[in-house]
Amino acid sequence: MPRHLRTVAKRLAKAQRALARTVKGSARREKAKRRVGRLHHEVTLRRATGIHRLTKQLATGFAVVAVEDLNVAGMTASARGTLERPGRKVRQKAGLNRSVLDAAPAEVRRQLTYKTSWYGARLAVCDRWFPSSKTCSACGEQDPRLTLADREYHCGHCGLHLDRDLYAARNIAAHAHLAPPTAPGRGAASPKEDARGAHVGPAVPRDRRQSAMKREDSRPPGQLPPQRSNPLALPPPHNQPTLF
Repeated sequence: MPRHLRTVAKRLAKAQRALARTVKGSARREKAKRRVGRLHHEVTLRRATGIHRLTKQLATGFAVVAVEDLNVAGMTASARGTLERPGRKVRQKAGLNRSVLDAAPAEVRRQLTYKTSWYGARLAVCDRWFPSSKTCSACGEQDPRLTLADREYHCGHCGLHLDRDLYAARNIAAHAHLAPPTAPGRGAASPKEDARGAHVGPAVPRDRRQSAMKREDSRPPGQLPPQRSNPLALPPPHNQPTLF
């Protein structure tokens, strides 16, 4: 996922510093506030566009899409700590929290939930406690000593050496074929097919749908339908003279 917030981080920091230097209630402060709001709105639009493009590509290009049930609230918790027990590496943890929230994993899963039902795919959700990043994708050996700083996996049992994200994706893909399908959404099958040949669209065939019907005229016989009147063509009232 592209880092949309990181692309405008310098511009946003400059705009926020300019806002902090203004006087409260002044016209310059309102102008600075609008500039900060425009930057946040720009990031929101770019993120939404990227997520919609990604989720549609996954839902229409694959028969099974697998995701992890992540604890985003716990992943993005602050590491500042308390006065008695201060946290460690607070600045690094704050940067990680911004990156996780910038990717919007909850919105990605929400869109995949209904788009997979639209396009005939299946969404498999791995369990939150599934050790996808600590299990060897070749032999299944687990290494609970791995930390988040370890970006490569060295299996002591079979000698596998891979990037951590790559073998975690392999584990999620293998787990997707064993996971039960999620509850279907409002989408259903129809004679229409997508690029993979899966049926998508409403379930009722077109020939069985209720056709559009013209409303019957319920007025008495001889009565004209209401028409839009032209004020210039109407005769003048009896109590007013005609103006020439």
